Amino acid sequence: MKKLKRRDFITITAATIGFGALQACTSGKKTAEKPEAGKTVESLAEDKISLNREMPRELVMKLLDQKVNKYMEISYNCAQSSFLALKEQFGLEDGAILKALTPLTGIAERGETCGAVIGPLMALGLIYGRGQDKLDDWKVYRDSLIPTGKFCRLFEEEYGSTMCSDIQKVKFGRSFHLTDPEDLALFQAAGATEKCSAVVRKAVRIAAEIILDGTEDV
Repeated sequence: MKKLKRRDFITITAATIGFGALQACTSGKKTAEKPEAGKTVESLAEDKISLNREMPRELVMKLLDQKVNKYMEISYNCAQSSFLALKEQFGLEDGAILKALTPLTGIAERGETCGAVIGPLMALGLIYGRGQDKLDDWKVYRDSLIPTGKFCRLFEEEYGSTMCSDIQKVKFGRSFHLTDPEDLALFQAAGATEKCSAVVRKAVRIAAEIILDGTEDV
């Protein structure tokens, strides 16, 4: 195995019990698989969301927790892990979004908007947003700000801010300059993966609750 050159995070124990059943229940299909004949990506996502709404709510949350733990342990990236967990659970398209999220952990690790905020907002945007064919649809744009605004509000109520540096102070008692190798090492030694994974799990759960409730309850 190749050693990580950028981040040698403390390894956390993933919630692996029943993970095989998790994958069988939630997808069974690879992300690159084409939509069924006659079905658009959007309609498939609607079907998957409806299926999740019929499942016990806590089961959905536990499945999401497992996905977050898995992807945080692999990637150490809160933006990618939060988006990928929601994308898989709710059958969303991703295009190049997952790749584009790579540097958006605290906006290039500058202590700015937390990746655990950006990833879920991307997922919510795929569900409630407007595409290139509807760029002039003002109503869709305004309506999309309702669930996304609720997500930001609930996240901020939980952590006091959507900013990475502020959340670090809540979780670690101080903020770190993650672009500085020495400060990054201190961040890792303070339990970065474990503490950041907890934030990602919470963010994903907040977004999932909004998706499962539907916009009529926002």
